[in-house]
Amino acid sequence: MKSEKLKVKNIELKNGAVIIADVHYRKGDTEFLILLKKWIKNPPPQVFLLGDIFHLLLPFKYLVKYNKEAVELINILATKTEVYYTPGNHDFNIKKVFPEVTVFDAFYDEKKNVFLTHGDLTDSDLSYKIYVSVIRNRTFNVFLNFFSLNFLNNWLFKKILQKKIDCTKIKNFEKKIKEKTKKLDYDIIIEGHYHQNEILHFHDKTYISLPAFVCTKSYILIQLDNNPIIKEIDYDGR
Repeated sequence: MKSEKLKVKNIELKNGAVIIADVHYRKGDTEFLILLKKWIKNPPPQVFLLGDIFHLLLPFKYLVKYNKEAVELINILATKTEVYYTPGNHDFNIKKVFPEVTVFDAFYDEKKNVFLTHGDLTDSDLSYKIYVSVIRNRTFNVFLNFFSLNFLNNWLFKKILQKKIDCTKIKNFEKKIKEKTKKLDYDIIIEGHYHQNEILHFHDKTYISLPAFVCTKSYILIQLDNNPIIKEIDYDGR
């Protein structure tokens, strides 16, 4: 299956591209801001932001203002290099927030048969699919923004922003992913979402569960030769 229900953008992965996911940025988190400034100063050829870059970012004034510093840096970065963003389950309906960023559900390099996405939209759990379809629905978001009380929204947002991040290993993760990849017809699948930082091989497929920056303070670098090779890069604080 080629993920026909997702909005997929064809791209060509470039040597030196960086991929980061699950930063779960909150106001006051300096590591991500420093990293963005580093990339602005020395831009990689491509930057892929594979979802949950923010702990909570929807098109609401309170949240855009709360995340202002990181939002502005990403928009500056997008004037320096190619920036691609797949929304996650914590940051969605964000195209207007990032006018210069290429925002799609997933990205696909046809030549290398590499598929990149956040990971929640390829989940096969029915109840989760229903939940995601509701919270990501643009009409539902507009309704909340215009017809609910601002103080109620802001109270709810503050509660969500205080929620802790789970960095623990998922039980039977390999089994779950093996079943999931049966429906994904790609050689290499790169996803965030799960915070597992693992590379799994299933016959002719390779599944890369990205490191969650919030947990590991690392991201990956794509090195191209005959085949894509990934290298985990630790945040160095400089």
